[in-house]
Amino acid sequence: MFSITVSEGDILEQKGNIIVGFTDTYDTDLSDGIVINQRSVQGQFQKKFYANDFGRLDDELDVALCQFVPIVLESSSSKPRGKVARYEIGTVAVLRQSDVICHATAYGRMENSLRVSCSVDALWKSLTAVWESVRVHGSLEPVSIPIIGSELARVGTLDREALIKMIALSFASSSRESVVSRELRIMIHPKDREHVNMIEVGRFLKSL
Repeated sequence: MFSITVSEGDILEQKGNIIVGFTDTYDTDLSDGIVINQRSVQGQFQKKFYANDFGRLDDELDVALCQFVPIVLESSSSKPRGKVARYEIGTVAVLRQSDVICHATAYGRMENSLRVSCSVDALWKSLTAVWESVRVHGSLEPVSIPIIGSELARVGTLDREALIKMIALSFASSSRESVVSRELRIMIHPKDREHVNMIEVGRFLKSL
C-alpha cells in the first residue's frame, strides 16, 4: 500500500527522498542565470546544499554518472557555454546530502542555445526511471517531488494540474509493479497554489 498527498510547501525542506529535475547535460553554471536559472528548483537546490562550491557538486555528479555512457558529446563550438556530454533522458544521478537523498533526473534537453525543452513522453520516461531509482536507493523513505516541468521546461500544453495528475499516475503505475515508497508527496510552490484545483486533484487521487 502507498499514499499520495498533494500539499503546498518547499520541496527542499523535505526529508528522505527528493526529486530534482536536471537537464540531459547536467549543467550547473548559475553564474549569470543564463545556463541554469537561480530561481529554478535545481538552482535553489544547488545554493542550499552546495553554497558556492559547485565544483563539489560537479565532482559528485561525475561519480554518480560514471555508470552511464554519454549518448552525445557536443563540440565546444556548437555549445560554447556549459557541459558538452549529453546523457539519455531518464538518467538519474543519486546525490546524498545528510538526511536527504536527491534523485537528480535528466528530464529536459538543454539545447545548444541554452533553452530547455521537454516532451510529455520524455517526462513520463524520466518519472518511470526516477521511481526505479527511489526503489533501489530510497530505503522506502517518503519521496517528495515538485511539479516538475511546470516552469522553464514547460511540457507541451500541460498545466500544473495535469502535471500533478501525470506524476501521481506514474507513481501509482510503478508502485503496482513493485513497491517504490510508502508515501509520495507532491509539493506545490506557494505561488502556484492558486493555479491548482485541489478538489479536482483530490477526486483524481481517489480514483487511482
